[in-house]
Amino acid sequence: MTLAETGAALHPGRFAWAEQLSPRMLKSPWWIGHIPFAYELIGRLRPRTIVELGTYSGSSFAAFCQAVEACGLDAKCYGIDLWQGDIHMGRFDEELFREISSYMAATYPGIATLVRKDFNDAAAQFDDGSVDLLHIDGTHTLEAVSNDFHTWFPKLSDRAVVLFHDTNVTVANTGEAALRFGVRKFFDSVKARYPHLEFQHCWGLGVLIVGRQAPPAVLELAEMARRPEFAAYFADKGAKVSKRFEEMHVPLPVHGAFVSVSLWRRAVNKLHRILRRLVRIVRPA
Repeated sequence: MTLAETGAALHPGRFAWAEQLSPRMLKSPWWIGHIPFAYELIGRLRPRTIVELGTYSGSSFAAFCQAVEACGLDAKCYGIDLWQGDIHMGRFDEELFREISSYMAATYPGIATLVRKDFNDAAAQFDDGSVDLLHIDGTHTLEAVSNDFHTWFPKLSDRAVVLFHDTNVTVANTGEAALRFGVRKFFDSVKARYPHLEFQHCWGLGVLIVGRQAPPAVLELAEMARRPEFAAYFADKGAKVSKRFEEMHVPLPVHGAFVSVSLWRRAVNKLHRILRRLVRIVRPA
């Protein structure tokens, strides 16, 4: 009989890592409401390799590293970004990269590695089946999210979980810029294939448990998520983190106008997708 069938209470004690840890680093408001869930997920998944696509100012990446350290894991975290900007955020100043690079080197020298590369190019650095936790939070168009997922899918291990930020970006909570976001559409197109869960707070987080041998403790999260108390608990924990950030009065990074992705880069990305499809077609069974 499942947890949902028994009606057993979701006592906070069930979420030991979410209760135990408090974020050391908060630099921007857009992801931090999911930090308590990130702690709980890493405590249960106990990943060996974590990859983040789109590290920006580092709040989510720092949370991953903090959880790895607190859990005593022999794990590595890789934050991948060009730190140049995109159509959603605008152009980044070089100081943004210098600041996060200095913080990670000083705080998590044996855990954190920043990789300043295009997501497609960086994938070549990782062995197939080696990534246990993938966080997709780069450019949020449907084309970009689809490309990130399919490019990195072969790199995922048999225990892997994939996170998608901004599944709940709407015109109501973000404005007209939401019309450029395709994360919700992509997540909806793939979630039925895997155990999954999602949150609506803090612009939304979609969670896919893609590994066929995912730990039971991780699968339990998907089961518990069938009850409204689950999302309410993590929304409340996240709201407390967001309130703390507001009270810190941290100045947000100022970005310039974004220079559109060049036509040659778009062409290269399209070529990569075509080649991957061809490989799947000709590969012997």
